[in-house]
Amino acid sequence: MNNIVLIIGASSDIGIDLIQNIEEECLILAHYNSESERLLKLSKASKNKIVLLKANLLLEADILAMLNNIENNFGIPNKIIHLAASKFENIRFRDMSLNTFQNDIDISLKSLITILNRFLPQLAKQKRGKVVVMLSSVVLNIPPKNLTHYTVVKYALLGLVKSLASEYAEKNIQINAISPSMAETKFLDNLNEKVVELSAYSNPLKRNAIVEDITPAIKLLMSNDSDYINGINIPITGGSVF
Repeated sequence: MNNIVLIIGASSDIGIDLIQNIEEECLILAHYNSESERLLKLSKASKNKIVLLKANLLLEADILAMLNNIENNFGIPNKIIHLAASKFENIRFRDMSLNTFQNDIDISLKSLITILNRFLPQLAKQKRGKVVVMLSSVVLNIPPKNLTHYTVVKYALLGLVKSLASEYAEKNIQINAISPSMAETKFLDNLNEKVVELSAYSNPLKRNAIVEDITPAIKLLMSNDSDYINGINIPITGGSVF
């Protein structure tokens, strides 16, 4: 198969919507940790073959086993979409432990570094590849309070995107990111409803983002239409952050 799409965090609301809206013919490698029901339903209905890959991103052994499975049985993915993150949670810095940071680092940053370290050198030989990383509007202007752990990791991911985009540009590999503001997904399950409502009220459109606002940007960055776009971070904020 010429096109192999690897989606890390495919069981998320955004991952599910993205898979449903991929129009090109491709093999979809859909990573999940614990929730596979919706992916299983999609795999039976999709025109594309969907392979489910279970891995706990907190465990390096799981990640490496998944990468070995991909390389040995399916080939090198030429499109890598990284959506994985811990659930959104407001925690004051004084109440955080180092483990709070470490979990976010492992799930979001370490997993992406491990995956790209394996596949980017091989994509460089092929002179092709697309990488799209989910960031957040917290990296745009002033971040919200009580999200230090989340914000630190998103900034680290932004640095990784920018650095690798520069390093691999001459290899015809485009590495980009998107930064949505608060989106109405299960990612917000741990947040107080008042916080979610306040976010919607303060947005110029008087609502939070929905998955349908976000996936078109991912599709653009996955497509050939983005061949001359590299190292950028697209804000998807309804005008709340410029």
